[in-house]
Amino acid sequence: MVDADILYLLPIFALSGAMVYFVWYKIQDSIPFLYPTGVIMAKEARLLDDNRLDELALMSLEEFVSSLGGTEYGEYIKGTGYEEIEKGLLLFRKNLYSELFKLIPERFTDIFDFLVREWDVMNLRTVLTGVHAGLPVDKVRNRLIEGGEMFEKIASVAGEDIERIASTFEGTPLAGAIEEYNRIKDFSGIDLALGKWMIEDISLKLDGRGDKKLWMVKRYLDIYVDGLNLKVMLRGKEGGVTEDEIKRFLIGAEVARVYGETGSVREFLERVRETRYGYLIAEVEDDVMRMELRIDEAVLRKVKELSSEEAFGFGPILRFLVMKDAEIRNLRVIAKLKGEGVPNERIKEMMVRVGKGG
Repeated sequence: MVDADILYLLPIFALSGAMVYFVWYKIQDSIPFLYPTGVIMAKEARLLDDNRLDELALMSLEEFVSSLGGTEYGEYIKGTGYEEIEKGLLLFRKNLYSELFKLIPERFTDIFDFLVREWDVMNLRTVLTGVHAGLPVDKVRNRLIEGGEMFEKIASVAGEDIERIASTFEGTPLAGAIEEYNRIKDFSGIDLALGKWMIEDISLKLDGRGDKKLWMVKRYLDIYVDGLNLKVMLRGKEGGVTEDEIKRFLIGAEVARVYGETGSVREFLERVRETRYGYLIAEVEDDVMRMELRIDEAVLRKVKELSSEEAFGFGPILRFLVMKDAEIRNLRVIAKLKGEGVPNERIKEMMVRVGKGG
């Protein structure tokens, strides 16, 4: 009788075991993200929404700094001048990126080391700005942010001529960006070259990685690159850059056919709305700078929408990253334009609308 009861229960045990295995199979990849997701949610709750940013835009520069004193930025901002505010915001961002990098599960840190290496890009740009503007060495070095993988090397060439800088970085990924700057003496070129290097490096690391948790990162990168390429073509169209020339600056994409078929910026935008880039163009404006802001907002909205598909994984991390970057950018815009005496309404027009949450 006992044996018969055991035989009767065996299918139930087998079914229960199968269910436990199925649940474990489904959640095992999410377990490393439980703690990071909790940290991100706490940080996301402290984001400044559009209404708060509008209030900051209406304040005087002194009131703006005083108001930030009660936020997580307060300890980093040591004065009311734009350079002091900007350096404080960048130091905050560097420390935040370091904290986020530590939250990434170890097997994915190679994909996210751009959070560290980005400071090499920013510091090199600062040094080249000093060369371009003839700034004193001490002033250039004071603007550098101690971070990245080549800080000492970059700091050592502050104040040197472009040939010395180029030879110092020969054979490194930064060499191409320096060459581009040296060729046209235009920072739009070096910004694009540096950005292209960073993204192509991430793409190379993602290629061939079959880990299913990386699908969100790959999709995010696709959206981000679409936004960058669209802005490159927009700027190219405004500046009369030829189709052959603009190809050099695009990342992993061909020039949209409509680029060569259109004359004005508006005509280009109207036509490109019918292509793969259409999801980034809600409306067409003639002001290229404002149009770039609208594209940035579209990227942000798309990433937030995408992140809702993954509660525990890279979704919350990427959503917070793009929203926090937009917030810091807006604070830098407010500080800079306040210092230049730009009217409040114009400042508000120059901000990326962040929204809040996922």
